[in-house]
Amino acid sequence: MRELIQLDVKGHRLWGTYHPAASPTPERVGFLFLNPGHVPRSGHGSLSARAADQLAAQGFPCFRVDLPGLGDSDGSLPQTTAELYQFVCNGGFVEVAQAIHAELLKRHGLKGLVVGGLCGAATTSLYLADREPGGIEGVFMFEPEFYLSEQEAVNGGGEAPREEAQTWHSRLPLRRVTSKLFSYWGWMRMLTRENEYARLFRYVPFPRQLLLDLLMDWGTLPAVANVPLVRAWQRVVERGIPVLVITAEGKLRDVFFDRIHHAAFSDLKVRTLERLRLRGTNHIFTTGGAIDACIGHLSRWAGERFREDAASVHAAPQVTELRSTG
Repeated sequence: MRELIQLDVKGHRLWGTYHPAASPTPERVGFLFLNPGHVPRSGHGSLSARAADQLAAQGFPCFRVDLPGLGDSDGSLPQTTAELYQFVCNGGFVEVAQAIHAELLKRHGLKGLVVGGLCGAATTSLYLADREPGGIEGVFMFEPEFYLSEQEAVNGGGEAPREEAQTWHSRLPLRRVTSKLFSYWGWMRMLTRENEYARLFRYVPFPRQLLLDLLMDWGTLPAVANVPLVRAWQRVVERGIPVLVITAEGKLRDVFFDRIHHAAFSDLKVRTLERLRLRGTNHIFTTGGAIDACIGHLSRWAGERFREDAASVHAAPQVTELRSTG
């Protein structure tokens, strides 16, 4: 069952879809899916819609809301996709997302929301979890991007360090240097087989992993890193908020997340993080049966983390690394 909903927040009239819980749980925890990039709230391959249906069947009320200018919601957007991505990287949708969060909690009498989604939705949700300590029960991030917009990365080559726009505090140190190679970004895209040169090495012996290990200075951040987002990541994890991260194995965001996480936490085990990799798929999970696998993992994680009958799981959470063929 699905219902169309309207939210008037921050001067915007937003449209969304409400998935009522089949048998509401006493925990009163819901899930909020935001737009993946500029894609409508249903998501690539209807990932968000199908995941919300599954979670609602488990007893979790779910919401998919189009942010201003996206999907069915009116609003102005930047002129180019690159500008929109940079807007998201800088937390441009967070203020509206905060208002959406507050309105849904009030309207449905919920204890809190688990927020997330794919790519840009993961970015906005992580910023939201950092800036809104109350009423955020967890975060799920599919293919999160911890770097600046791709256009900026390409233009800068990963060489020039960037100053942080604001003062971001964390008890954990954050080491950051520029790339050691002439073009960090170009090498990253080739070694993760995501540019036009990668196909040249498909059938030629090529020390991909060796070069990747040399390039990945695991203890530091590259200059293309989105430092405010990394700081938000540190604070959210420090607070013990449950987080689920799912990436496409061996792809750009998968490898980049590993470097970010290592630099942010110095290889310490993080008790509230579950980390999964999906094998044989792409950035939007539309190949290799990854959408079904992703929904399955999210469904299981939700049941373990946000149901009272899963209290034993909460008592001893730990980092989990899994691989799936879908």
